[in-house]
Amino acid sequence: MDNNNGQLFDKKLLSEYNGKKYLIAIVVLICTSISLIFSFIVKPRYKAKASFFVPLNTSLENALSNPQFGFDIEADRLLQLLNSEQIKDSVVKKFYLTNYFEIDTLEYAWRDKLTELFRKRIICFRTNVMSIVIEVETYDPIFSKQIAAYMLDVLQKCRERLLKTNSGEAIISFKNMYEEKKNEVDTLYMKIAKLREKINSSRVMLTNVNVNITTNSNTKNQPEEIELEVMSQKYINENNRLNELKGKYENALNIYNSPITKFYVIDNAYPIYTKSFPLIQFNVIITFFGSALFMFLGIYLKHILENRNQNG
Repeated sequence: MDNNNGQLFDKKLLSEYNGKKYLIAIVVLICTSISLIFSFIVKPRYKAKASFFVPLNTSLENALSNPQFGFDIEADRLLQLLNSEQIKDSVVKKFYLTNYFEIDTLEYAWRDKLTELFRKRIICFRTNVMSIVIEVETYDPIFSKQIAAYMLDVLQKCRERLLKTNSGEAIISFKNMYEEKKNEVDTLYMKIAKLREKINSSRVMLTNVNVNITTNSNTKNQPEEIELEVMSQKYINENNRLNELKGKYENALNIYNSPITKFYVIDNAYPIYTKSFPLIQFNVIITFFGSALFMFLGIYLKHILENRNQNG
């Protein structure tokens, strides 16, 4: 009995499909035509790409002797910088993207709208081999290329600025310490010179009067000579410290003035002239099969409801 009902159900369903085949064909044709027309009417978008590796070493000398790249930590750090507000604001200001994307700056949430659109049209991501890709999508492939090239350039400069920030702070700190220590050493040197002059002067005066008081003379100058010895030892120690600070200052200055390693560029920014949106073939296929599935599913559900009503 159940088999007979199942066979009748299948036959009836097939009969309904067969009876509505023209309706299905018309709906599918209309939906596909609308999709095709929409694909030709909508303003097309084009992409541009740039890709590069981040060098592990920031020192140019180390990079030459050990040119390593493709590390996830460095790539993640740079992605954080790429997705920062300062990079976004620089790109928006440079290419007047508020006007280009027709953002109404009088709206209350225009910044949020701009940020959302910016994140959709400009995507930066890391590949499985740890390279970084900048992908820009606008209405003009050349314009997309210009944005991608600018982002690559401004990212390099921003990275250099961040890396040199600590070097700049170190230069100021070591310079102040060096100058302070130099003043201290120079002052100490002047005191030693005066003390030596005083001791030598006293010995000359005793010699001129032809008084044989060598023992008394040493006794008289002993505290000053001890002080001279202490000050001389202090001068040696402080002068060594001065030389250490000078070395640190000069080293920090050399690091600051040394060039930062550039990115290992795989592909400079290049335009892609094939439309990235809309994808006509993709839209037609999806619309065709989607509308057909929708019609078949709708007829099937209608058939089930009718059977339930009849059996009920």
